[in-house]
Amino acid sequence: MKFSEKQKKMKITKYIAKSFVLLLVGLPMSLWAQNGQVVDQIVAKVDDKIILKSELEGAYIQFVSNPEALQFEGDARCFILQNMIMSKVMLVQADLDSVQVDPSRVDYDVQSRVQQIIQRFGSEEAILKAYGKSIDQIMSELRPDIENQLLIQQQEENVFGGVEVSPNEVRQLYKNIPKDSLPLYSTEYEVGMITKNPEVNEEVKNELKAKLRKIRERILAGESFEIQATLNSQGPSSSQGGNLGFHQRGSMDPAFEAAALSLKPGEISEPFETSFGIHIVQLIAKRGNEYDSRHIILIPKPTEQDLQEAADRLNNLREDIKENKIEFGQAARLYSDDEMTKSNGGFLAGQFGSIKIPADGLPPELFFEIDEMEEGEISKAKIVEDDPENKYARILYFKRRIAPHRANLSDDYEKLKAATTQMKKQKKKQEYLQEKMKEVYIEVIPDYNRCNIVSN
Repeated sequence: MKFSEKQKKMKITKYIAKSFVLLLVGLPMSLWAQNGQVVDQIVAKVDDKIILKSELEGAYIQFVSNPEALQFEGDARCFILQNMIMSKVMLVQADLDSVQVDPSRVDYDVQSRVQQIIQRFGSEEAILKAYGKSIDQIMSELRPDIENQLLIQQQEENVFGGVEVSPNEVRQLYKNIPKDSLPLYSTEYEVGMITKNPEVNEEVKNELKAKLRKIRERILAGESFEIQATLNSQGPSSSQGGNLGFHQRGSMDPAFEAAALSLKPGEISEPFETSFGIHIVQLIAKRGNEYDSRHIILIPKPTEQDLQEAADRLNNLREDIKENKIEFGQAARLYSDDEMTKSNGGFLAGQFGSIKIPADGLPPELFFEIDEMEEGEISKAKIVEDDPENKYARILYFKRRIAPHRANLSDDYEKLKAATTQMKKQKKKQEYLQEKMKEVYIEVIPDYNRCNIVSN
């Protein structure tokens, strides 16, 4: 098989895999009878797992509605059914290997999927009108499908996650791709940043602590903590009267947790500082490894002088970098307050571990800023305002611009490495599944004998 054909098949397989979790809300109405029951049948069994005709038809309809389906040659239903059976085989193996997923991860994915559905339809009422199902019903029906998907992903990670490729394998792949089939890349940029948050002066902090002491005294004198939190707290919990609910030990800011757990139920702390602001906290209850609390937080705002001092520190660091006293990446790792980039030497991360970012992948304000810079230039410190509550100082390093080009080993090694790794994983996955399919019971109804899945 040619490289381009392999790529095409991998893309189509990946698309089908993503489609399965959408089957619930994407189920075609033609599969529903007048009495509301699904006109259905089992088309395949893999041990105790079944595949229904409605699932196969739902995946088929989603597949043919995608433009990539135009590139597919062959019996699409057979191809989809084979992939569904392979997924069931992987799920059986996950059961045998006692693979588990964190329930909180399942909850998160279910919530994310439901939010996508709501955005698509516009409201919960529109969903109920279209499908006759409430959000709670949809969440309940989605949960096992999403849990199974996460189990399969975890099993694949356990089996294939350690697959690595050597530089020689990457070079061999590159040599095997016809030159006119190499992917074209648009203009890309390598951009780094170092940020510095202003250090709020002690006078501002002391004023907030004094305000919180007065609020604490009013609560101790009989006023409601929740009302005071609603009126004064600047955190997102203010609308809930400052209530945070139960949290496990170790899940909150260490300073906050230390203050809360030093109290007896009902007690209110003195003002204390965390990385989020100045608080007072009331412990409500302890339950095993969990505790329930409420708090009032005031967030100190930096003055213009605080912001200028942060900018001055960055300008001094900029001079050290320009004079080769410290390398930019080391400076970012040591001094930057931007957690997203500091571990990457200050550079914005592209795909596959690369630091090359396409123009449309850069935030507009960054693009226009580097557009006025020379390659290799480090900007003077600038005060950046993400929102009225978040101001900080930043310097940018415009390392270089890569012109539009066909993929090559020099500029695109990480992308080629990722492609090589993916193809190696895919090959190992096919080998693994072919072996495991001999070990499990598989039955396909005669209507799909043409697919030769069991014999293959």
